[in-house]
Amino acid sequence: MNRMMLLAPLLLLPAACVSADSSARAAMEALQNGRESARQNELPEALDYFTSAIRSNPDLAEAYYERGVVNIRLRLSKDVEGESRTYEDRAFADFSNAVKKNPAYADAYFNRAMLRSSRAQFKPAAEDLLNAIRFKAQDPEPHLALGQIYEMKFDDRAVSAMEHYEKYVELGGTDSAVREKVKTWKQLKLQMAPTGAPTGKPPGPEDETKARELHEEFKRLFAASKKAEALAALEKLVTQYGRTKYAQERAREFSALLGALKR
Repeated sequence: MNRMMLLAPLLLLPAACVSADSSARAAMEALQNGRESARQNELPEALDYFTSAIRSNPDLAEAYYERGVVNIRLRLSKDVEGESRTYEDRAFADFSNAVKKNPAYADAYFNRAMLRSSRAQFKPAAEDLLNAIRFKAQDPEPHLALGQIYEMKFDDRAVSAMEHYEKYVELGGTDSAVREKVKTWKQLKLQMAPTGAPTGKPPGPEDETKARELHEEFKRLFAASKKAEALAALEKLVTQYGRTKYAQERAREFSALLGALKR
């Protein structure tokens, strides 16, 4: 009898494996049906399929993600009854579950970042976008979104914004306004680049003093909301005193400021 009792759990193992395989197949079938329903714009049906997939396999990150996307589409639909914020909250929970189940799920990070940005949660949105970039390095869109957040919502990230815009264009981004910003940014970087063997007289103490004075003048004018005059002072600093040590140490800052003011 003791021997039979020891064997009994082993006899149950094949049945358990069959059950797990069956659940996995059911989850994948429901996932594919949900995607097809979503393509056909049958959104309530798609939600049901994705929910069924999650019930069959609670670790299926794709099902959470796809259900989140459908909830966003319902949130934006004018024909759906009910409180729109409810769908948004459900989408947020689904994207969060997707990255919990799969911490490298770049698209889920991106979509959650968009929701966080719409709620003025810019710091966590930026963190999500950095993860999206980390796990999907060839996708230009997170760079665009992150550049916009850095440019418009952070006072000290102008240079970082331009670097992400530059990467966006490098990866094939087509936004014409951003491409123009990057073109200006590259020109400014070349203009501010130190020269190995400059022609003419090297910058002297008087040039260093003048560069500092122009910078102070720029700050006074900018603080007084005289942006045209501030831009003129900064352009003079860059074009006439860009090779000074003072300007070279602040080249990235000046380049970003010029780009922002010209826009």
